[in-house]
Amino acid sequence: MAIQSSVPTFVGALACQRNPFLSKEFKTIVLSCEPTKKKAQYLVELKDTILFPEGGGQPSDSGNFLVPSTGEKLDVFKVSRNGLHAMHHVNGFIKPGTEVELNLNWAQRLDYMQQHTGQHLLSAVLEKEWGLSTVSWSMGGVPTDKKPIIDPSDVFNYVELNRKLTDDEISRLSVLCNEYITINPQKISVVERTADIQVNSEVDASKIPDDYDLSQGILRTIYIGDLDANPCCGTHLTSTTQLGSILVLRSQTSVRGTNSRLYFTCGSRVWKYASFANTVLTLSKGLLSCGEADIPNKVELQRDLVQKTSKKEQYWMKEVALSETEALIKSIETSGQGFVVRDENGGLDYLTQINKDLTSKLSSRGITDYKVILCGRDKHLNSGVMMILSNSGEEIASIAASLTEIVSTLKGGGGKKGGKWQGKISDFKKGEWESLVNYLEAEF
Repeated sequence: MAIQSSVPTFVGALACQRNPFLSKEFKTIVLSCEPTKKKAQYLVELKDTILFPEGGGQPSDSGNFLVPSTGEKLDVFKVSRNGLHAMHHVNGFIKPGTEVELNLNWAQRLDYMQQHTGQHLLSAVLEKEWGLSTVSWSMGGVPTDKKPIIDPSDVFNYVELNRKLTDDEISRLSVLCNEYITINPQKISVVERTADIQVNSEVDASKIPDDYDLSQGILRTIYIGDLDANPCCGTHLTSTTQLGSILVLRSQTSVRGTNSRLYFTCGSRVWKYASFANTVLTLSKGLLSCGEADIPNKVELQRDLVQKTSKKEQYWMKEVALSETEALIKSIETSGQGFVVRDENGGLDYLTQINKDLTSKLSSRGITDYKVILCGRDKHLNSGVMMILSNSGEEIASIAASLTEIVSTLKGGGGKKGGKWQGKISDFKKGEWESLVNYLEAEF
């Protein structure tokens, strides 16, 4: 049972929402602490908080609790919203009634505010200039359990619109958004309304979550000068100048029929992406021996060259495989058995080609009694591929047993009734390759 010692501040009036620039040494009281289903994790509600719970498309903050009386520090890795309550996910128990000091991951908060406020500005300009409403939006660049490391391309957010923009419209959009940041900055303000105050027609409250009780909570409206007014529970900047810049990509993705996702990023992510792009361009120029403008042409030429080289490689691989197959047929006709062992260029595709050619020639010549081993090693990875071919399942099983005694990491299967057994060697131990070659030369 949770122990309550006071009434919490509801979402909508949290300290993080009323002053999103509070970042450290915020003192408050623990109201409740309950264990979760996950080991050593607890849900904590506070009297008030500077850590924002996820909502409005904005991820939750992270930070820590410091207990001044003991010096103990607990990590807050997530804050969730349960109706009007902000619940902190922490890695330890803390007694209700304890005074704690909150500290916020400020770099993360500032980044999230830049992306979220940037989305409001972008959507406002789209609405004003082209009458395009934002269907939905998603913030990128947020690490998850499945993907804790963010790729450079993941820093982009998107807004979903009911049509694609033209290149000229995207250029115009970029200019207008960045003008509101640089030469025509807009003040960003918040108006709080309670249930007993009439909501103006300028505010669309239709997207407020069903579990947000307006009769007890607060409707927060974010104003960007006279440009935009939208209800939102998220934390926001106080001026569009704090966005730094907005980068809108020309590439768009079609979704749900004629709808389109328009990608953008804001603030420090812009220069971080520019730095990454510069590094890639600099390396590409060096590798291709050309200027930036010539990189696409050079890459296209390299692609064509690789395709031509690949076709030649495939041709000669088939020719060599056919030659090896002819030698195998002669060995089979003489002794009923044979082998191919390749220490280089003996990959699965090459052995598969030999198997294909061999199967065809055995059938055309009416040879029904045979046993063949095909083996190749990748010296760089020290791994390999093995095939055992025979009309007899017993022969395949016997040979496979002998080979697994020689090569400890050989694993495979198949050919119980004859045909083909195929296996992989994940790692040749010291001396195993040489022992394998000696075995094949002695027995086949």
